[in-house]
Amino acid sequence: MAKKEIIQTSLGDLVLELHIAPNSILQTRHNWQTNRHSNVDHELQMILSGSCSVEVEGVVYDLRAGQGILILPGKFHKPVSYSEDFDKLLFGFFPIKGSIGSDWSTPCVVLDFAPSTVTMARELMDEYAEPGPFHQKMTHSLLDQLAIRLLRTLGTTDAASVPVVGADLRVDVIDGFFADFLADDVTKEDLAERLHLSSRQVGRFLQKRYGMSFREKLFNTRMLHAGWLLRHTRQSVQQIAPQVGYTSVPAFIRSFTRFHSKTPQQFREQQDV
Repeated sequence: MAKKEIIQTSLGDLVLELHIAPNSILQTRHNWQTNRHSNVDHELQMILSGSCSVEVEGVVYDLRAGQGILILPGKFHKPVSYSEDFDKLLFGFFPIKGSIGSDWSTPCVVLDFAPSTVTMARELMDEYAEPGPFHQKMTHSLLDQLAIRLLRTLGTTDAASVPVVGADLRVDVIDGFFADFLADDVTKEDLAERLHLSSRQVGRFLQKRYGMSFREKLFNTRMLHAGWLLRHTRQSVQQIAPQVGYTSVPAFIRSFTRFHSKTPQQFREQQDV
């Protein structure tokens, strides 16, 4: 199963990190199952369709499509219920310095988003669910625009006028590395050399930013690209397998089936319906 991905963008003195679970996006409905927990950073649940109830520090908030709830650091929360057509996008805010708004006296803030903002969020999800050529550039472009809309809704002012300080560009380098070497037998040491870090530092960074190891990140990127090739080309499995690092077609089919929960043939037939 694919683990959490994190896409990062910078706006002024803020860094916005968007958390995505790829397999959840590929499903027709977001299944929200999590225990009561808190985070070290700001968390925004953006409701795209349906409705839900969220408990934050003992108070239940009812939310509908087009709304969001910003949960402050250290505040415990959990989902209470959600409708059949429920779908959401989860954002984590990580300011480099400063803050994303005023010092709120409540543990959370309920927000109302313009329909165009919800549409843009869905466009970002669609692009991530079906990554194609220039995927990284496209997602970052959409995320930059979406981040500005979110910051305006939060009441954050002049973020773009503050010079970026310490923005971490390693995320772009890492994503580019995995995209460039889908077919190659690359190692964590190869990535460490490109980043000018030790192998141990790279391992810690991957776990922190992506929630996965080097091999897991490589596997995740390969399977997403294989899915895109099956959707958008008529290449055979025999042609696709070596493009994502497999010399054995049966081994590729097993890996693809484990990741997507369906065989390559079933995956393509579903797209053709």
